[in-house]
Amino acid sequence: MSPKRQKAQELCLKTIKRMFPNGENVKLYEQKFANMSDEQFDTFMNDLKAKRTRLVVVMPNGSKETVDIKNNFEISRSLGREPFERVWIPATETKRSYLTPIPYLVIPKEVRRQAQMVSKKITLPEDVNSVDLVTGQPTGKSKGAKISYPEVKVLAAMGLDHTLEEMLKYRGGDEGGYRAMTTMLDRTGEVSLKEIEPYSTGVKSTQALSCFLKAAHLKGNL
Repeated sequence: MSPKRQKAQELCLKTIKRMFPNGENVKLYEQKFANMSDEQFDTFMNDLKAKRTRLVVVMPNGSKETVDIKNNFEISRSLGREPFERVWIPATETKRSYLTPIPYLVIPKEVRRQAQMVSKKITLPEDVNSVDLVTGQPTGKSKGAKISYPEVKVLAAMGLDHTLEEMLKYRGGDEGGYRAMTTMLDRTGEVSLKEIEPYSTGVKSTQALSCFLKAAHLKGNL
């Protein structure tokens, strides 16, 4: 084993040992390193440096040993990485960019792109005449795109509240509001959620779910 590999392994094992003193994760990595050739170890280190992989640790559910955040901050600082930084806030239409007066926790984090996108599920409805009697939502030939819970979270994070209102309320089972919306679209080619609000009769799908819960003797606030 080369001196450089020996030094790199010792640093990895020492860091993991500081995070999880019970030694179980250290044993896993000792076994992992023992089965690596020098070439494989070099590739592993390069992948770590390029952030193509991570030092993965195991912490089973219900384990007595948990992650100590304060301890991890100390480990980060000992490795030359200050976890708290002052952050530049980007400019808006009414405010200039500025540097925050106090530091905030800044850590690298993977973000997984939503693979289930609305654009992949869009179908063009042939008419607006078919509505499900139970949910009040368009069905059959009148059915268009669906919206999933992950997509709802993305829209909410983007601040698209009016889009959510249209999708979940007026297109989601509000029979009176949906009828007013389609009528306005037919007559003017556009629609205002504020103008059709007085015609709202409530989301029928929510009312139906409330009935199902009550039939199962489940109390809810729907």
